[in-house]
Amino acid sequence: MERRVTVNDLIALHYENLSPQLRLAADYIADHHHDVASRSLRAVAASSNLNPPTFSRLARALGLQSHEDMRELCRKEIKYRSLSFAEKATALRMEEKDGDDADQTPFALRQTASAVRNINQFANELDVKRLRLVADRLVKSKRVLIAGSMASAGFAEYFSYLANLAFTNWHVVGLDGTSLATSMTGLENHDAVVIIMKHPYARRSVDAAQIAFEAGAFVIIVSDSISCPAFRYASHYFIVPTDSPQFFSSYIATLLLLETLIGMVIRRSGLEASNRIEEVEMNNHRLHEYWQVNQPTSIREL
Repeated sequence: MERRVTVNDLIALHYENLSPQLRLAADYIADHHHDVASRSLRAVAASSNLNPPTFSRLARALGLQSHEDMRELCRKEIKYRSLSFAEKATALRMEEKDGDDADQTPFALRQTASAVRNINQFANELDVKRLRLVADRLVKSKRVLIAGSMASAGFAEYFSYLANLAFTNWHVVGLDGTSLATSMTGLENHDAVVIIMKHPYARRSVDAAQIAFEAGAFVIIVSDSISCPAFRYASHYFIVPTDSPQFFSSYIATLLLLETLIGMVIRRSGLEASNRIEEVEMNNHRLHEYWQVNQPTSIREL
């Protein structure tokens, strides 16, 4: 099976050697696969404020014959994203079976390039004003509930772990033996709910967003597409890039958003949060939670 080469792979491979004008075209292509795949060259050029020949030159700079080849790669990428996890895993296994030829980019580098693109896209598209507004609102919230299902569950737990170092009113819900319904009952307008979800979307996460919305809570949704069904219930939402050569979505940009957000909330919380972090640290030492440098590592050292 031929290894899947995406247009973003080619852009990452040749980006350093592109002229400033071609980089603008490459940036547009990387972020607008649907436009490139479905619209004419003239329409794409008009949307990007670039001349049509720029895209033809970009195609040649990427080692392609024409703009039409670039469109075809975008079509294939859209088709690939519509595959199920199982179908993507099968395709990935067949690629690996073929081995890495000398003229192919090693998988680890493709994974790295994908992660870097996601981070760069996140940074370029981030609405800082919205992020500050959300951080301000979370600081003022009486309770903050955090939810996530399937792959997002672990990231909801991590976000909650960081928050609990500084606050006593942040809780992950639906994962600790308590039902999601129990945790979501009694929400009020001074509470906030943060829900993380990616395609395929978990029904319970969408339902949790609706319950929080109907209760008047401040609802923040972190997802991967404008088509996320929970956005209709969001007070604010963030769309994070999730592109990956793997069969599953990447959470690199999601992790960056969560760590940034909790850092901003802690900075806004003043001395009380700092004192709690210090106390937690002290109690961790008292309870010997940390491995000591001079602690024996085996029975032989006892």
